[in-house]
Amino acid sequence: MRDELGNSVTAASAQALAAYECAVDAHLHAWPGVAQALDDALSEDPDFVLAHALRALWLQMYGRANEAREALGRAEAGVAGTSAREQSHVALVSAIVGGRTPAALAWVQQHAQRFPTDVLSASAAMGAYGLFAFSGRLDHDAARRAFVEALAPHLPAELPWLLMHRGWVRIESGDADEGLDLARRSMASRPRNGHGAHVLLHGLYETQRAQEAIAFLETWLPTYADDALMWGHLQWHGALAELALGDPAAATRRLLGPVIGFLPKGPPFMGLPDTASLLWRLGLHGMGALPWQAAQRHADRHFAKGSSVFGEVHLALLAAARRDLGALSDALARLEATAGRGHEGAPVAAAFVRALQALLRRDGAQADRHWQQCLPGLPRIGGSHAQRAVVEMTHAAGHLPIADHLS
Repeated sequence: MRDELGNSVTAASAQALAAYECAVDAHLHAWPGVAQALDDALSEDPDFVLAHALRALWLQMYGRANEAREALGRAEAGVAGTSAREQSHVALVSAIVGGRTPAALAWVQQHAQRFPTDVLSASAAMGAYGLFAFSGRLDHDAARRAFVEALAPHLPAELPWLLMHRGWVRIESGDADEGLDLARRSMASRPRNGHGAHVLLHGLYETQRAQEAIAFLETWLPTYADDALMWGHLQWHGALAELALGDPAAATRRLLGPVIGFLPKGPPFMGLPDTASLLWRLGLHGMGALPWQAAQRHADRHFAKGSSVFGEVHLALLAAARRDLGALSDALARLEATAGRGHEGAPVAAAFVRALQALLRRDGAQADRHWQQCLPGLPRIGGSHAQRAVVEMTHAAGHLPIADHLS
């Protein structure tokens, strides 16, 4: 059988395929219903390889690593009877779930050349947390843009998914106005799109349209379930807009309510930078009575043994906020080990941690030396420009959030 874009799918029935396509559609647009649609597909076809592979990705995103490996195992067990496209997709998922990011990035690029209409596979390379962003490459924004543009001739020009990602890569690579126009077109064509709303908000952030961002959220968020994938992060964007408008009290209320409230509902990794960086920004604005302990409990629960390079930056923010030199040293040691394994973003993040240590010691000269090692390579740590701005803000402030304001 074939999906809507003509890709081969091995399924036991048309009903199984239809349910799987619902799951893919929800996944690509950060809309509720992925898990239920996969349940429906697998009830029709318990050996549905692609459904098991997507379940593995979904479980991995929500921090359920053991279940993700189990789902991947079921996909791998039946993959020999599927098409070359499906076999390649499962190999990509295996690399992702196995944490082999360099191999996964190389694989997704090869896969896209062979199967350019397989947007589910391509989506693994996209976004602020995609394979390009976490590759450690200084030019990852440009590389991701080239990747998306190579797919474009093979897909319908007005496909909302394509418009969304063509917008995103422009917003992140310096053409924010053009990217914002594409994001608007995507959302006009497909309003039920959590990822599209996110791209739109990035465009509004980069073009300094904070009031428009607030107005968009007030209109659009009521259509989005409060446990949907991007709900907490979109609230984070709302707080950034409120800070840009000079209203840290409103940003604090948003943090205390929806951002912290979303932590037990959303993917654990997304919650770490959202809470840590927003707390830090508010602390730099002199706000008090902030829920640092709630963010720390989340970190302790999910990242007690460390995180990715981008995650370590935010664990370091929490450690510096509570003046914990031991925890900062632990983060630095983990980053140095990651650097030893070849990740080019780890030395940049390590320089940031050393700058925080120097600020804690009130050693401005030493902090300046570490900033010089950190700032030129900052894109290597991953995430989006809006997220990485917390590092630049710390450098500009020259100090940490005031200790008396921690709670």
